[in-house]
Amino acid sequence: MPIDLIINLLQSLTGSTFLQDKVKRSEHVIRVLKQLGLDPDHPPEDFEGVYNYALVEYGIGKPEVCLQIVREREIRVLFRSVFDGNDPQGWLRSGEAFLVSSEIGQRVRLANVDPIEELKAFAGAFVAVVRRSQTPKETLMGHQLQKIERTIDRRFEQLAAQVEQGAIAGGNTGGNPLALPSATCRAAALAGQMRDWFEILGYKFESHEVWAIDYFEWVIDIPVRRGRYDRVLVRGINGEAGVKDVRALAASVAGQKADEGWLVTARRISQAARGELETADELAGFTWDELLDQDADFSGYVSWLEAEIEQRGILDRYVPLACVKEEVDSVSHQRLGVSRYGESDGWIEGYVDRWLDDPAKEHLSVLGEFGTGKTWFALHYAALALKKYTKASAAGMVRPRLPIVIPLRDYAKAVSVESLFSEFFFRKHEIPIPGYSAFEQLNRMGKLLLIFDGFDEMAARVDKQQMINNFWELAKVVVPGSKVILTCRTEHFPEAREGRSLLNAELQASTKGLTGETPQFEVLELEKFEDEQIRSVLLLQSSAATVEQVMGNAQLLDLARRPVMTELILEALPDIEAGKPVDMSRVYLYAVRRKMERDIKAERTFTSMADKLYFLCELSWEMLSTDRMSINYREFPDRIRKLFGSVVQEEKDLDHWHYDMMGQTIDLLRKSNKVVQ
Repeated sequence: MPIDLIINLLQSLTGSTFLQDKVKRSEHVIRVLKQLGLDPDHPPEDFEGVYNYALVEYGIGKPEVCLQIVREREIRVLFRSVFDGNDPQGWLRSGEAFLVSSEIGQRVRLANVDPIEELKAFAGAFVAVVRRSQTPKETLMGHQLQKIERTIDRRFEQLAAQVEQGAIAGGNTGGNPLALPSATCRAAALAGQMRDWFEILGYKFESHEVWAIDYFEWVIDIPVRRGRYDRVLVRGINGEAGVKDVRALAASVAGQKADEGWLVTARRISQAARGELETADELAGFTWDELLDQDADFSGYVSWLEAEIEQRGILDRYVPLACVKEEVDSVSHQRLGVSRYGESDGWIEGYVDRWLDDPAKEHLSVLGEFGTGKTWFALHYAALALKKYTKASAAGMVRPRLPIVIPLRDYAKAVSVESLFSEFFFRKHEIPIPGYSAFEQLNRMGKLLLIFDGFDEMAARVDKQQMINNFWELAKVVVPGSKVILTCRTEHFPEAREGRSLLNAELQASTKGLTGETPQFEVLELEKFEDEQIRSVLLLQSSAATVEQVMGNAQLLDLARRPVMTELILEALPDIEAGKPVDMSRVYLYAVRRKMERDIKAERTFTSMADKLYFLCELSWEMLSTDRMSINYREFPDRIRKLFGSVVQEEKDLDHWHYDMMGQTIDLLRKSNKVVQ
């Protein structure tokens, strides 16, 4: 049910004096619920229904500005986390932070309305509706519901006590008494992120807590070994941190007898302040990104990604790609139109830039036929994003998202997204982050751009339902604040509607475990090369005369529309010029044979051309006749013994043949997992 319809109905009753009467107010609540098709006696069971029902009970007679609070998408997302029993304390802090930093929060305060009190009032209405509904009752009743209510009550009791004790009114706030410290602290948004991060790291918060207009202070306990911890005084600053802030930090550290003091700001620390910090061993200063680096160091992964991009020649040899996007009616599934993004739009990179800047969209699937450049696009876009990231990091500016490229063929056996990322972070790249929960928090904070490359590599080995389950398993990382790109072959979905249904998140998994709002999915499809793109990519690898020779051959031109084929075409060109037949399989054959001939002449190989072709033909026949499209490299020794007999009886000879055969299979061999396909 559109929330705007509810708001419009409630606004018609805004400010009515007769609604102050409890009985008349109840009558109007019932009337509005009936107008909306909601049963006044039996609240709905789903989240949206509960939210709408609670909105009516809360909003009758409320000023319009109060209704705008609960209309906000961010507030609905936060309440969804309460509904799922995730983190009521985090919800309250996040709600406070959002209302401090958002335009709606400012409008509410200008109207002399306390936004936090309104959040509390709506929370009360929401919980009351949940109590009267069947399924939510089973979800939230008991200790979870009590925990939510206790958290809200305890939070407001603590704040009231702070006001009475003068911890907020007076010196810390310039004499302005506050109803809630973080409601006027300009660094509240930073405080919310920092508290969530520290809790993920397992730091404990002491009772010392100071809030002011431009800063806040905590004392945290950081475990160093069993039974021992460091006491660190943290001062968060709004705006640029200067020398005055460093000296105030030093005074607070001395007053609290802390072991260390950290000065943290969202963006900037002055040079003079950094100079003063360097003279004090017990003090340190960080921007928010620098603080995250202390426990989430991605430098090893960044070095790997830079090396991968350089080794493939991505920046020098990449040719921009066009893409199309279908617009499909969600009910009839009929195509309404097609948008094309080419050179004038910045190619597919331009579209992805705009998608990345749109907070309403969280997941993007990039489809393309075999060889159309999906992996190169993924690495090229990662290279562009990494360049922006490293430039911002070096300049001390707020960093954009760090691109995390995950080749799914390396993790085809992963049974969960947790095991996939554990393997990726801790084993492959040895990234020292505290655990999977730390990755989840970085993802929610919008610090990462996740690029899953080659969903077809993972899905091709399982049945249809498992493929759907795998998709939803990967979709667990699609949460508010995240951005996820997934690449997949178009031909992996022979039925266009089936592929679109899955990648638009319409096919459900039998074991789907997503929480929160449904992620927002989009699908793009890469186009093949046009003539000028073919000419551009060939000129990077060959002479103008050779390029024109390929451009003048209709069959080669058709093959070259797939970027992956261009190198093979150039490799096979002498055989093609000799008048031999041209198709994709023969181009592969010509290219592979010429590569092996060069290696034999250069004495870079142990076996003969005849041996290699015999081995590959026998291996291919076995795969075709047994309908087994992959063979692990560990099975090579047995195949070599069977085919070559006495020639490889000694183990050292077998080893030579084994590695020589693997090294000569070129594109037939997936080097990352050493599986022949």
